[in-house]
Order: sequence, then C-alpha cells, then structure tokens
Amino acid sequence: AGIIGCRATNPEMSLDCCEYDIAIFNKQSAGNRFIRVGNHGLELITLTEISRTNVMKLHNMIIIQDDDSLSLSSSSLSSANNVSAFQQHYLKVLRGLGKKSIINSLFYHETITKNIQKNSVLGAMWLKIAAYDFLEGILALSEIKPMPIHELNQIRKITIERQDIAEGVKIALECIGLERATRSTISRSIEAICELNSMEYDKELIKIKVNHLLEKGMVSDCYYYLGKMGHRCLAYRDYKFLSKYMKLIQISMDLTNDMQQLQKLHINLLAISKIILKKLSHYYSGCNRL
Repeated sequence: AGIIGCRATNPEMSLDCCEYDIAIFNKQSAGNRFIRVGNHGLELITLTEISRTNVMKLHNMIIIQDDDSLSLSSSSLSSANNVSAFQQHYLKVLRGLGKKSIINSLFYHETITKNIQKNSVLGAMWLKIAAYDFLEGILALSEIKPMPIHELNQIRKITIERQDIAEGVKIALECIGLERATRSTISRSIEAICELNSMEYDKELIKIKVNHLLEKGMVSDCYYYLGKMGHRCLAYRDYKFLSKYMKLIQISMDLTNDMQQLQKLHINLLAISKIILKKLSHYYSGCNRL
C-alpha cells in the first residue's frame, strides 16, 4: 500500500480537509471506500494493476507496505527505480492527458450548439463541462497534475507565456462563472450534488471539503470545486438521466439559461480551443511547458 494524492505529492498545498489517499494493491478488485480515523479522513483506493492510466495517481507515492506477491517490480512502476526515467514517463502521460482533455472540450461543440437552442440548461451544463476539460488540459500540458480541490489555485499560480493560452484560461473561467459564487449558491449546489451522488462512497468527503473551504473564506475555490464534482457526476450520463434530473442539475452546477450569453461564451471557448489545438505540437514536443 502507499499514500498518494496531495498528501504525498504536494503536502505544502494540502488543506486540513484533504483526505489521505491510500492506494491498496490487490489482485482482486474491490470498491473504493472513505472512512474516518479520528480527525482524519482516509480514502481507500484499490488498484489491481499498475497501468498507464494509474501512473499519474502513483506519482511520488509514499510506500507504506510492499507485498512481493503483487510483483510490483515487474510492472510499469519498475521505472521508479530510475527516478529520471519514471519522471519522464510520468510527464509523457501527463501531457497526453492534457492533449486529450483539450480535444474532449472540442467534442462537446455539437452537443452545446444543439442544446443551447433546444434546452438552454443542458447547453449551459455541457459548456461548463467543456470549460473544466479545457482547464484540466492546460494544467496537464503545463506539467501540473490537476487536483480538484486545488485546481483553481493551481490555475492562479500557473505561469503562461503564450497570450492565446492566457486568453483561453480567461474564457474558460468566464464559462464556469466564478463571479456567481456566493455562500447561498454553494449551499444549494452542495445539496443537489449530494442528491445526484447519493450512491457514491465519497459524498461525505465532498461535504467536508465544501464546509472547510467556506470556513476559510475560499468561496470562489469552493464554487469551482463543486462544479468539478458536478462534471464528474454528469459528464458521462445519458440523456434519459439528464432529462429526469434537470432541476437538480441546474441547481448543482448553478446553470444560467441566458441563451445570448451562452452562445457568446461558447463561440469564444470553441475558437480559442481550436487555435490551441492547432498549435499544440509547438509546445507539446519534448518537455516544453506552456
């Protein structure tokens, strides 16, 4: 087993509400769990293999128990014996995520266009989801691992030399609508998110983080984080689910039905995403950062 997440990779960034993510390597699949131990939260994450997709999760992992029977040394983690080689592999995976996220944000174009005309609430939802994907892509291409509760702060601290990238970040944040962040809005959103996530194991953890951010006066960060949790819950739902829970979705992600504003934001995000994707090869090669 090992400690992963911000407690391992960025302890100086961790907040008091941040859980200890414990990766448990097991040949048999088991569901993830969230438990409380005293004043601390532990998220138990079962991994059956060290796959390419898990490389990001395991970066800078702190080993707390190693079981030779799992043959970790023969997996993709073996490059951890060579710190430089593993770091290069990690950065390659991270940049791959960045490119994929930018492309994903573009894939929503047709869905957004159709729904803005037919159902402005769903159009607004897909626009926010596209904006979150775009920002995740920018962070990853900047060799920064996106972490939901810290993501807005990560974006604030990022150094961007390219004007088009900076403009893209600004547009994406406008799509998310941080200026709408208030305690009353967040109070409504968290209840709706928890209802939509009623079957998820970590709904208590989401509440803990929201309450902590509000106590610290981090209202914008809290609003951004809740939207990210909405993204996680809704991005892969089918139309039947979205139609059934339309009102909850609108409240959970604080969605506007201002068609004119949605169209303007969508056009801007689409245009800048195309520009960035077109130029991606320029800063995606080697270890260049944005």
